[in-house]
Amino acid sequence: MFQQVSIGAAVAVAALAVTAPIATATEAKQGGTLRVDLFTDVDFTDPALAYTGKAAEITYATCVMLLNYPDSSGPKGSRLTPEAATGFPKISNGGKTYDFTVDVPFTRFAPTGARVTAANFKAAFDRAADPKMNSPAISFMDDIVGADTTPVSGVRVTGKHLIVNLKRAAPDFLARAAMPFFCAIPVNLPRDPNGVETPPSAGPYYIAERTVNQSILIKKNPFYKGKRPHNPDQIAYTVGNSQATNRLRVERGDSDYAADGIPATAYSEVAQKYGVNKSRFYVRPQLSVSYLALNNDRPIFKGNLKLRKAINFAIDRRAILSQGGYLGGKRTDQILPPGMAGFKDADLYPLKRPNLKAAKRWAHGATRDGKIVYYTSNTPTSAAIAQVVQFNLKQIGLETDVKQFDRNVLFAKAATRGEPFDITATGWNADYADPYDFVDVLLNGKNIQPASNNNVAYFNDPKFNARMNAASLLGGSARYAAYGTLDVDISRNGAPWAAYGNSNLRIFVSSRVGCFTTSPIYQVDLAALCLK
Repeated sequence: MFQQVSIGAAVAVAALAVTAPIATATEAKQGGTLRVDLFTDVDFTDPALAYTGKAAEITYATCVMLLNYPDSSGPKGSRLTPEAATGFPKISNGGKTYDFTVDVPFTRFAPTGARVTAANFKAAFDRAADPKMNSPAISFMDDIVGADTTPVSGVRVTGKHLIVNLKRAAPDFLARAAMPFFCAIPVNLPRDPNGVETPPSAGPYYIAERTVNQSILIKKNPFYKGKRPHNPDQIAYTVGNSQATNRLRVERGDSDYAADGIPATAYSEVAQKYGVNKSRFYVRPQLSVSYLALNNDRPIFKGNLKLRKAINFAIDRRAILSQGGYLGGKRTDQILPPGMAGFKDADLYPLKRPNLKAAKRWAHGATRDGKIVYYTSNTPTSAAIAQVVQFNLKQIGLETDVKQFDRNVLFAKAATRGEPFDITATGWNADYADPYDFVDVLLNGKNIQPASNNNVAYFNDPKFNARMNAASLLGGSARYAAYGTLDVDISRNGAPWAAYGNSNLRIFVSSRVGCFTTSPIYQVDLAALCLK
């Protein structure tokens, strides 16, 4: 899923892999209103469209899935367990047919009270596949039989059974089926590409109200009797205050969680005042990558490997990361993050300082008209990063026009094929712990569509596409070895990005917050938080 780009000074991520004590179920207090501040609104609250990190926190609290992830920090939180399904599916037909038995006595849709059946999961697959929706889910459905039409012919319901037929065996299918795109929805939920603001949901919570760019109100689902925590009575979002204001509101106790961060300069102050991973300021390593996507559809980069490599040698990764503040992350020049299966550390591009001699050599004769349109978000950190990149590119003869947008506008623009940008600053957090989620989802040309693209570099190299397709069919160590090699080869010989960092999740909460839990997949676990 897309992340907001806001990372900072290099640290040893492994040193931060400390989990704070988690309250047991008997210790968790029930009730109250958890207050959350956002500088910029989430992209969507509709599960077929929501695809930023902060939107994922909401869908995790509101969705019920066939399979889901436990409400636990650390490795346990990344192990799939049955939720609406009575167990793991029966797999047959050489690994191409999955038969889920769906029985959901523990919840109903709120606020309607409608029951949840296998048909509600088929509805999610059908709706996500509808071209009218422009759902990012398309990138995760290409191997389902009939996914290019709706209803999806390869997904059918027989009584309590949801049966999914694939074109080929896929080792990562269960992880993809656990994504919020495919959570239970009403069978008649409107198919609106702008999204449904308050879709009925069957998880621990439901979205009761939303005023775009102002507020979101999430309430406890009165029909939910399941095992997942549901501690606060409601979760109230305030949208639009500055990060500086949000920091002060959390510090004073007027808000409980600064969901999309505080000013970069404040992280060191907060860490010194409250400590790290003790009570109010938490740092968690993520499977993530931040990068400059180089738009291969644009004249300056199309068929221009030399200039794309030149930029990788020219950018100052240390300076870029320093704009994000204390404990933000570590530098990288690769697609896969450390900790991801298959990752092989390779010395591809300079991590400490730019290599201008190499950059100018690669750029010689390859700068074309010398003009770059650079899209980024309107946060102070993103603006500061843009200034660093602008200076770096000037050293190799490129003039950069920086255009800033609200984060969600930026994502929508960058994800629309034909949008007139040359570079966009973006980032990616793992949807699930498999290299496919970085390499194929972000760089396989087969996934490019008119809108809602994850491949915002519009990289479409037939040779690499074929290798990605082949790697996706492998399992075990062969799969990870193939993806590790692809990571290095694409970064070196395709250079669709200039990757620069692997970020940490930095969370600042009020003194009222207890039971602090982060999900390895969904960041802060809103349903598991409690108020002291």
